[in-house]
Amino acid sequence: MELRGKKALVVGLGRTGAPSANRLASLGASVLVTDNNNNPGEAAKKLAPGVAIETGSHDRAMAEKFDLVVVSPGVPWESPLLVAKRNAGSEVISEIELAFRLVERPWLAITGTNGKSTTTALVGAMMAESGVDSVVCGNIGNAAVGEDAIFERPVKVVAEISSFQLEGVTTFKPRVSAILNITPDHLDRHKTMEEYTRLKCRIFELQRGDDVCVLNMDDEGASKLAGRVKCRLFPFSTSEKLREGVFVNDGVILISHASEIWKMGEAKDMRLKGRANLENALAACAIAFSGGADTGAISRALFKFEALEHRVEPVATIAGVRFINDSKGTNVGSTLKALDGLEGRVALILGGRDKDQDFTPLAEMIKRSGVAVVLIGESSEKLGRLFGGYEPVARANGMDDAVAKGAELAGAGGTVLLSPACASFDMFRDYRDRGEKFRESVLKTQKSAMAGKGA
Repeated sequence: MELRGKKALVVGLGRTGAPSANRLASLGASVLVTDNNNNPGEAAKKLAPGVAIETGSHDRAMAEKFDLVVVSPGVPWESPLLVAKRNAGSEVISEIELAFRLVERPWLAITGTNGKSTTTALVGAMMAESGVDSVVCGNIGNAAVGEDAIFERPVKVVAEISSFQLEGVTTFKPRVSAILNITPDHLDRHKTMEEYTRLKCRIFELQRGDDVCVLNMDDEGASKLAGRVKCRLFPFSTSEKLREGVFVNDGVILISHASEIWKMGEAKDMRLKGRANLENALAACAIAFSGGADTGAISRALFKFEALEHRVEPVATIAGVRFINDSKGTNVGSTLKALDGLEGRVALILGGRDKDQDFTPLAEMIKRSGVAVVLIGESSEKLGRLFGGYEPVARANGMDDAVAKGAELAGAGGTVLLSPACASFDMFRDYRDRGEKFRESVLKTQKSAMAGKGA
C-alpha cells in the first residue's frame, strides 16, 4: 500500500486514532486527525510531530480532499462526515483494514457478541505456550496498526474484532476467523439484526481454500452461517460430537481432526467457570489449533488460564454471600449466560444505558428462576415496567446501595451478580469503571463485616 505523498484523514482519536495517524505519517502520508471533542485529552499528546489535529468540529476535514480516511470504531459509519468523504471519492476504511493492508501477516480474527476478549486472550496464551511468535491486539487492547512487532517480525496476529471495526473492511482476509455467537447488541447503531449479522459475516467472507472458519454450533445465530462459509469449517460444540472440530464428551474436552483425536482434559478442572466460559475455551482450542499451536501447549495454557477482569470474575465471599463482577455483560445474551449455572439464591444488579434491546428473554428467565433484581441506571424505569408485579425488584441509588440491597436479597449461600445487560455510560466512564466501583463497594462491605466481627 503506497502512502507517500497521499493525504490521509483519521476520524476520531480514541484508542485507534493516534496509532493510525502515526503509522500513516511514518509511511509518508500527510495526516490530519479530526475529533469533535473539544478536549481530546491524553490521546492528542500521543500524536507524532507533523500530524495535524482539528478538535471541536470537523470543519477542516469537511473542506479538504483526502485520498484515504481511517475511522475509529466509535464513529458511526453513516455520520455526515463519512458520508461526505465517501461521496467525494475518498476511500473510507477501519484501522483493522489499514493494518491488514500495510503488512502481510496471518491473522487469527475473533468476533461475536460475547466472549471475544476472554477467547482472544486465551488464544494468545495458547500460542505463547506453543512458542508461536504472536501479538494479541485489537478491541481487547492496543490497535493492531500501533503494534510495532507486527511490522518488524513475521508474527501471527491474534485480534479481537468488533462489528464497528468490521464496518470498514473491504479486503480483510484472516487465516483463521471465528464467530463465537450472535445475539442482539448494538442495535442502536446497526438498527436491525440482519445488518448486525451481515457485518459479523465480513470476518469470513473473503476466506477461501485452506483458510479456516470457527463457528459455535450451539449458538443459533452463529451455526446458521455454516452454509455461507467458503473455506474449511472447524466448529466447536458443548453438546454435539464433531468429526472435525472441538467438543466435549463425558466431560472431556477433545480436538478432532483428520481422524485423530486429542484429549485436552476434564472441563471441570478449568479455572474458567460457567457455560459461557466453556464455550470460550472450546473456541480458543479450535482457533489456536487451526493457527498452528500444538495440542500439548493448548492443553497446558487452557488449564492455567484465569478469568479476565469484569467477566464473570469472583470478587469475594462475605458472610456466605458470593459477589461476582460481570460488568462486561453489556447485553441480554451475555447476562443470560452469566446467570446460567449459578446455584442458590441470585440477586442480579441490572440496568444502565439501554441499546434498544429486547429484554423480554431475560425477564422471562428471571421470573422463571426466581432471581431477585436490583435496578440501576437510566433503564431502570423501562425495566421496572417490564417486571410489573414481579417480586423482589429493588431500585438502587448508586453502586454502594445496589451491593447492599443485593446482599440482603441473596442472603447466605446466595450470589450477588453484577451483569447489567446494558452499557455503562449513564453512570460510569466505561464497563471497567463500573466493575471497579462494584469491587470497591464489595470491599467496603467486607471491611464493615470484619469490623462488626471485631466488635
